[in-house]
Amino acid sequence: MMTLLRTRTSPLLLFFLTLSTGCVPSTGMVERGLERELQTLIGPAEDYDVNIEGLRARAGEANRVVVVGRRVRIADAPVLDRLEADLWGVQYNRDQRRVERVDSASVTALVRPEDMATFLEDNPNLEDVSVAFQAPNTATIQARPTISGFSLPSAVEISGRLRTEAGTVRYDVTDVRAGGLSAGGALARRLTEAINPVVDLTNSPIGLRVTDVRVENGLLRLDGTGSIER
Repeated sequence: MMTLLRTRTSPLLLFFLTLSTGCVPSTGMVERGLERELQTLIGPAEDYDVNIEGLRARAGEANRVVVVGRRVRIADAPVLDRLEADLWGVQYNRDQRRVERVDSASVTALVRPEDMATFLEDNPNLEDVSVAFQAPNTATIQARPTISGFSLPSAVEISGRLRTEAGTVRYDVTDVRAGGLSAGGALARRLTEAINPVVDLTNSPIGLRVTDVRVENGLLRLDGTGSIER
């Protein structure tokens, strides 16, 4: 699911390269290298915290790598306000200078409603967007649709349900109301087609697939899994 192959020489690679010269890096050195490398492997972020457990430096292996990222930006998705990832069974190939394997990975990410609104503003079919999440898995969107064939000069209230599909998050519009009146099922169907998926991490460098989505404390929670096998 995930592809971490890179042709450039990164800080993380430089740390592992010292293994072949007999200079074994400390856990702290590898952690600092990973913090820089994650800006590319996962996505640009304000910062990453990394903790490595069970590092066998000469073998290029670690039992577990725990990552916490803040304000992570990935294409085709709203900003992830917080991302927590557990990577298990990490293997680095010293000869080919690349990450060879992550046996399993689990990821939890949180999305703020204002970040979802900013993401949807980039969709050509919506303008003036605001978003509110409601437990367990619904959202209300205030926006002005700009879909061909529908003339709605003022904002409408869009209701719908969030769900996973093929590793992405979809927003199925169930109702569109303007001035207290339903705008009809046809517009709901057109909006569903036009704005989905609302979160797609499958094309990110680590190819994350979302397996569960729900609302907790007014934030959208995404749970995902993945693995790397070169």
